Parts: sequence; C-alpha cells; structure tokens
Amino acid sequence: MIKRKAKYPVLRKLKPFIKGTVAGFIVTLLMTLLFSFVICALSVDESMYAIIALIATGVGCYVDGILIGGGKGRNGFFWGAVGGIIFFIIYAAGAVIIGNTDGSQLIAKLLCCVICSMAGGITGVNIELNN
Repeated sequence: MIKRKAKYPVLRKLKPFIKGTVAGFIVTLLMTLLFSFVICALSVDESMYAIIALIATGVGCYVDGILIGGGKGRNGFFWGAVGGIIFFIIYAAGAVIIGNTDGSQLIAKLLCCVICSMAGGITGVNIELNN
C-alpha cells in the first residue's frame, strides 16, 4: 500500500483548533442570547451581568476544549489551555474592536477561558471524538 503525503499538513493540524474555536464562539453567542432573554423576562440586578457573561464564556470555552482535546487525542490539559488562550485572544481582540476595553474583568475572563477549556480538553480526550 502506498502512503501519500497529506496535501495540507498544517491545515490538518489546525483543524481541531478551528473547529473548537468556531463552535465555542457559537455556543457563547447562543448562551448570551439565552441569558439576555432570561434577563429581560426576570428582573436581574445589573451586578449579575458580569457573572452571566463569565458563565456564557465558560460554557463556550468548555465546548472549545472538548473539540480540541478530542481532535488531538492526547494531552487534553495542555491543548485545552492552548485553546483557551486562543479563545481569549480572539475574544479580547473583538472587545477592543467594538470599543469595550474596560479591562476590569480581563484577568477573570482569561482564567475562565483557560480553566474551562482545560476541563473541556480533558473531557474531549476521554470521550475520543472523531476527527
């Protein structure tokens, strides 16, 4: 049997990161929309908005970590952390672009992204997702 070289080996290695990050942002967006409806339906104090945003980001990063860890197949803790950092960089860049550069929640969001993505990476490795 003849082994062929991959046509795009770099893209093949980046595939879990691309899938995970896109899926993570989609889940974050959906969670944000869900929470916004809940906020409108109930009278929620404004001090809870930052916590709600962290929860939505954490769930999105967890999904990001699951897809990256499952795509890589091993070292879910490490690849999840890398995915969380990538997620945070894109998230922070988006905040700068739209002008939301408060910075008061920056460390909390970074920790949330990395920790939730690491947990997702460990889960993704253990459930063995198909590439």
